[in-house]
Order: sequence, then structure tokens, then C-alpha cells
Amino acid sequence: MPDTVDKPQVEEAGRSKKFKVRLWAAILVIVAVFLAIPYVYTSNPKSCTRCHDMQKYYDSWKNSPHATAASNCFYCHVKQGTISLWVYRISFYREIYAGMVGAKLKPIGASLPGVDSCQRKGCHSLNRVESGSGDIKINHRIHVAKADISCIRCHPGAAHPNVGKIGGIIPKRKLCFQCHSTRMNDCSYCHNKRFAISSDYTH
Repeated sequence: MPDTVDKPQVEEAGRSKKFKVRLWAAILVIVAVFLAIPYVYTSNPKSCTRCHDMQKYYDSWKNSPHATAASNCFYCHVKQGTISLWVYRISFYREIYAGMVGAKLKPIGASLPGVDSCQRKGCHSLNRVESGSGDIKINHRIHVAKADISCIRCHPGAAHPNVGKIGGIIPKRKLCFQCHSTRMNDCSYCHNKRFAISSDYTH
């Protein structure tokens, strides 16, 4: 007799357990889909052009060496770290919605590249003491670490050369004179003797 009394309670407990399992499974599926959608979108740099007027920036990046070195926009434009990256990915729902309704938005969660972006593993080093051509004496560590000058101050167009008002890859001579005006007549202060003054630095 006791067995027949306990049977409904056992069945009810079994149904409750199955319901909880299914509920948690459903929640996990919803969370997985919620995270997967922006992950897929943000894994393709082309997606940035779908919601913003970014096609010219995408094209310039695609034709630059940075397309190989930094295979996605967030390598340079999102603060490093897993949390920052996932905040950016999830906020991309805003861009997805804008793309669906045709709204124009300014990007959020993204920023201008900082020194940390440029110094990612396998990228640029602060140990460089002259220009790529060997013509200009330029101690990068002193400029960045001591003078607190960001990389894009001198190289604004590193990945997007001359798009809009960004500027070029090589700094103009007048930019150097903002800090070194007293040495402007001393060629050897900036230039190695074995090279002629480059035309890129004469305007």
C-alpha cells in the first residue's frame, strides 16, 4: 500500500526534474545563439561596412600590410582583453539592428588605436631608432615612453592612408618641428649623413 501512495510523488518529482533539465537546456541554447550571432558578424571585417560609412576605410585597410598583420578591425580598434572584446561583440547587436532598419550610426565600443594595439605580439617594437629607410634618426621608445606621443600622432594613416582627413603613413616635416623647431637648421640632428633628405619630410 505505501508503494502506491508514493508513486504519484515519484512521478511528479521526475516530471519536475525533466522540466528543469529542459529549461536549462533551452536557456543554454538561447545564450549560445545570443553570443554566436555577434561573434559571426564581428569575425568578418566586411560587416563594419554594412552599418556605417566605412567602405573606404575597409578598402584602404584591405590594400595595406595591416590586412595581413591585423586580420580584423578589433585588433587595433578595441581595447585588448577578453572582456573588452566581448562587450564590443555584444554591443554589435545595435549595429545589426541599424543595418536591418537602415539607420546610420556612429560606431560604439571601438576607439582609435593606442600604443598597446601597435605593440601587440608580432607587430611593432619600440626598439626602432631610425626610419624604415634608414634616413631619419627617430628613437621610438623615447618619443612614446618619455614624450608620451602616441603612434598615430606621427603615423595616422598607417592602416588607412589618406582616407578622409586621416593623413599619410609618414609624418610631415612640420609635425617634427612642433617639438624640434630649434634644431630645424641642423640637418644632422635628424638625418643620417649617408642619405639625402627625403622629399617626404620636406613639406
